[in-house]
Amino acid sequence: MRWIGFVYTLGMMGGVRLSVVRVCAMGVACAMGLVGGGCITLDRHNPAFPASGEEITADRARMLADPVRLECPVVVLSGYRSPSLSSAALARQLRNLTGASSDEIVSMGYFFAGTVEAPAGNVVDFVERRFPSDDPEWTSEVDVVAISMGGLVARLAAADPGLRDEPGGKRLRIKTLYTLASPHRGAILADWLTIDSASRDMVAGSEFLQILDAALVDAEYEVVSYAVLRDGWVGATRSAPVGQEPIWVPGRLFLSHHMVSLNRRIQTDIARRLRGEEALGVPSEPPRD
Repeated sequence: MRWIGFVYTLGMMGGVRLSVVRVCAMGVACAMGLVGGGCITLDRHNPAFPASGEEITADRARMLADPVRLECPVVVLSGYRSPSLSSAALARQLRNLTGASSDEIVSMGYFFAGTVEAPAGNVVDFVERRFPSDDPEWTSEVDVVAISMGGLVARLAAADPGLRDEPGGKRLRIKTLYTLASPHRGAILADWLTIDSASRDMVAGSEFLQILDAALVDAEYEVVSYAVLRDGWVGATRSAPVGQEPIWVPGRLFLSHHMVSLNRRIQTDIARRLRGEEALGVPSEPPRD
């Protein structure tokens, strides 16, 4: 699988748009996932997330039949070089499970961005357009659900605007940040392949990550991190900020990282929290990456 990830990454990280390399790599990856690898769960269940598959299905049916009113809008962010389809699909699932409208749970992506700074500024502008705020320093308050690198984008958007080269700009006011397989402590992939600014920022121990960690000390929002085992791109043990542990779920045979936004257990736990209900999972140390 590493060679497939390498070829795919050259296309995604190197900015080779609509190239034969990318098309072939995506085709192979999708084909392997559809053959069954992406649907085969190999790891044991998490005792800190004990709900069975049947209980998850029943709980989702309950939520579908019982819409609620959200405390604040929700913004779903995509991952690195990821089409907005993934964030839009997750937003749709969360709307279904909460009863929220398309104006209450929105999504955005940044497919061609090779930095973290540009998407962070775009997120602030996006929230300001959708949910205008009279506060000269902060946007309206939102919950953020962030896939992979989207977690770093959200953290930077919420930090001092000078860190994204926009002194005097607004900061993203986050109520709760939910991150899915985000490289809070760096990404495994970035340890052996860095092609652009964003990938260099995701190297474990990078100056960028140290700056984000320093900013998080004074942050007023809560970070709820989710991780998936068999994540060869980020790593389950890296998916929570320093000093915290993620809520982890079993991994897939192939494409475990890429399918995190489709995980029904994670979707269900986030939806319960957005609805103001008791969570199903609690943080614990992942047994492996």
